[in-house]
Formats: sequence, C-alpha cells, structure tokens
Amino acid sequence: MQFLTYKVQCAETATDLTQETYLRVARHRKADTIENMRAYLFRIANNLALDHLRSRARLLQRDAGPVTDDFICEAPEPETVLANRQQLEMLEQIIYGLPPKCREVFLMCRVEGKSYTEIGDALGISPRTVESHMRKALEQIRKQID
Repeated sequence: MQFLTYKVQCAETATDLTQETYLRVARHRKADTIENMRAYLFRIANNLALDHLRSRARLLQRDAGPVTDDFICEAPEPETVLANRQQLEMLEQIIYGLPPKCREVFLMCRVEGKSYTEIGDALGISPRTVESHMRKALEQIRKQID
C-alpha cells in the first residue's frame, strides 16, 4: 500500500490498486507455484500503477490545452438559418402531402428508425408492401424537391 501510494500520489487510488493486485493473484490459477510471492505482488502492483498513471496522463493530455478559435462554435448567419428553416418547412409540406399510408410508412422508417418487418407488423401489411409504399414516398419526395 505504501509503495502504491508513493507511486500514484493518492491514497484512495493506492487502496483500489492494492485490492486489484490481490484480486489478480487470487484469480491466478497456479498461484501456489509462484516462487517469490512478494516480488510477484510488487510486479503486479507496479504494472497496475503504471497503467493508472498512463491513463491519467492521456486524460490530462486530451482534456488540457488552451481553447483556440478553432473550437469556438460560431452562430450561423441569419441567412443560413432562414434558408434552413425554409427547407425544413418545404420538406415538411412535401411529407404531409404524401398519401396517408406512404406518409405513415415513411415516418416510421425514417423518423422512428423501424425496419420494414417492424412497420409491416405494426400496420398489418407485408414487408414487400412496406417497401412499395416507401419507394412511392421517396419518388414523390424526389420529384417535388427537384
């Protein structure tokens, strides 16, 4: 425990690593054949401490550092917001202009993420019929968008 506390500079982490060391020895199938148990325990403890320190260093490296302009999220231009909103409204009108069954199949597939089989089961139709409705919906959407 003292060895690990010195290595990782944290008593709580050292306690966890000590427990993990003993668990690894307990799981070892041939623990009774180990000639120098003390050296074996210190080797495991040292390896666990090194793994912990490496992982902590990676975490600090990943999370540290100055924030540059590259990371700042700039708000989109008002024209872009307006154009996107208009496109969304147009797409919404096109979808709601589809025949009811096509619209229902399209929304279940693209919005809810259901498979053709799941949609067929929910609507009481075959997966081939679902595929047919989906094809019709996509064709109408493409025509109106073009």
